[in-house]
Amino acid sequence: MTWTIVVGVKQVPDAKEVGIDPDTGRLDRANAPAVMNPPDRHALEAALSIKDVVDARVVAITMGPPMATPVLEEAVAMGCDDAVLITDRAFAGSDTWPTSLTLASAADTLGADVVVCGEETTDSSTGQVPPGIAAHNGWAQLTYVEDLEPRPDEDRLVAVRDVEGGYERVAAELPVVVAVAYGEFDPRPAGLHRKLYAENDFEPIEWTAADLGIEDEVGLDVSPTSVGGMETVDPVDRRGEVVDDVDELASRLAEVIA
Repeated sequence: MTWTIVVGVKQVPDAKEVGIDPDTGRLDRANAPAVMNPPDRHALEAALSIKDVVDARVVAITMGPPMATPVLEEAVAMGCDDAVLITDRAFAGSDTWPTSLTLASAADTLGADVVVCGEETTDSSTGQVPPGIAAHNGWAQLTYVEDLEPRPDEDRLVAVRDVEGGYERVAAELPVVVAVAYGEFDPRPAGLHRKLYAENDFEPIEWTAADLGIEDEVGLDVSPTSVGGMETVDPVDRRGEVVDDVDELASRLAEVIA
């Protein structure tokens, strides 16, 4: 049996250069370069590591505007067999609920046996989408995964999870959604021939909300999350003072505390 492994990737603003729009409370993406969500690189490596030992087809998917295509090209360059761009104006304003529904529908349409995601995205850091995919489809889920052992003869995937106080080893029946712990799967470099193919010849499959049959279940109007308010905190004035020895330091601290 050939496993179908679906990897969720996302184009996000570079976290080092992103800001917050004070009027809307949303991320101001206009002046930040777009990059692949860093945890998703580790998800890609986890998916490809399964393919290294199992007969599998790896498909990257992303939900976003047409300008998100480069993250799919990057995924194909790393070794994915194909990629799907889910793009539609109907998705505008979707929070994690319709987003996870969309990705769940895409995974189901692709006949996924395993869905692999990064544990969170740097532009929202909710960690809600991987469990949401599992919940929408009624599939098993493995979270905070640090190692994977596929067992194709048993139609199961075994994971080592980081839990409070140690680790646990869990086996899940397929289909299963895996949220990979950030930093645990070192992403492999893309080969030159794969890069050339991805940049010059590859074209992703494109699906709309209507293609997935969810056009009335996505977008801002069906998203329950809203920003209640925000305010900018002024920085605290700080002073620095150099002292010559420990006794003087203790004396100065005593004065400040008093």
